[in-house]
Amino acid sequence: MLVMNKRKGILKAAVVRCPGILLGKKALLQDIAILTGADFICQDFGLDLSDVSSDQLGVARKVIISKKSTTIVADPSTKLEVQARVSQMKKDLAEMDSKALLSERIAKLTGGMAVIKVGGNTEVEIEDRKLRAEDAKNATFSAMKEGSVPGGGAAFIHLSKEIPVITSSFEDPDERIGAEIVKKALLAPAKTIAANAGVDGDFVVENIEASDWRHGYNAMTGRFEDLINVDVVDPCRVTRSALKNTAQSLSQV
Repeated sequence: MLVMNKRKGILKAAVVRCPGILLGKKALLQDIAILTGADFICQDFGLDLSDVSSDQLGVARKVIISKKSTTIVADPSTKLEVQARVSQMKKDLAEMDSKALLSERIAKLTGGMAVIKVGGNTEVEIEDRKLRAEDAKNATFSAMKEGSVPGGGAAFIHLSKEIPVITSSFEDPDERIGAEIVKKALLAPAKTIAANAGVDGDFVVENIEASDWRHGYNAMTGRFEDLINVDVVDPCRVTRSALKNTAQSLSQV
């Protein structure tokens, strides 16, 4: 019936995969029911889909469905019910030995969602700002997962100090040449940033090499400073992936 009404355009509907596995599915569906203010329809409770009415359906401010996930932004009207559910789950958590799944359910119910609004004078400007906001969001998530390092190419310069240590164990002359190429490549980002700022790249590299790992060149202020403190950072995943992917690409040449 749902598919028929959808095809006829009578009802807007979307079908998503049930979260969780085995017995955990029912608990997660109960959480969703409370989050949306709906009734949990289950044969264990003597309820059947054929008897469902519109009063038993739930509401949400927004539902975002992608290929791999579904995000439900709760309506404020269900706030008290959600808080009561979370309180009960926290009590149950204190009495359980295996706490991972219940902790995950609590996190999903109490988690928040931010909305970033992007505007501009033209379509091109709006699209550019949207892409910048998307890049910033992805960089933030990457940093949350693997941490961050000093930006501006400083991390690569400090890594280049380890190349001689690695090279000393190489016996093949070609491997030594390859290591030197990698060392020069690690200095390139900071040199390029310095050149774009109108500063001598070699001078910048020498100063960064002489400082500790947190320090580098801030092209915005034109000063050598603690980049972590002034929020000039790169996600570790981005820095690592850039070096790894470049090395893999060049190895195929």
